[in-house]
Amino acid sequence: MTKEPGNSRAVALILPSLGFWLLLAAIATAAGVVRQLWLVPLIGELRGHQAGTVIVASAFLGAIAVFVRRMRLSPAEALAVGAAWLLGAITFEFGFGHYVDGLSWTRLLADYDLTEGRLLLLLWVVVGAGPFLLADRH
Repeated sequence: MTKEPGNSRAVALILPSLGFWLLLAAIATAAGVVRQLWLVPLIGELRGHQAGTVIVASAFLGAIAVFVRRMRLSPAEALAVGAAWLLGAITFEFGFGHYVDGLSWTRLLADYDLTEGRLLLLLWVVVGAGPFLLADRH
C-alpha cells in the first residue's frame, strides 16, 4: 500500500483493519471450538484454556506480522490499529459473552485471573501491542 498523507492514509486503513479484525475473530472462534472438543477432554479445562490461549496468541502474532508488513504500518499507525482491535475484541468478548451467551460478569472476568492460571490477558496484550511491536521502525 502506498503512503498517503495524513487522514487519507488513516481512512485507507479502516477497511483492511476491520476485515483483519474479523479474521482474528474467526481464528479465535475456530480455536475455541477445537479447545472445547479436543484439548479440554484431553488435558482438562485449565490446561486446555492455557494451551488454547498460547496457540491463539501465536496464531495471532503470525497473522498480525503479515498484516503489519503488507500494510506497511508506521509505529503510530500500528498503535492506533492495535488499540482499535483491542477495543473491538474486548467489547465483543464481554458484550457477546454476557448478552448473548448469558455469562455473568464474574464468570467473564474469571478468565483474566492470572493467580488462577487464567491467561486470556495474554491474548489481549498480543492484539493490542502486537501491531506496534511488529511495526517497521525505519
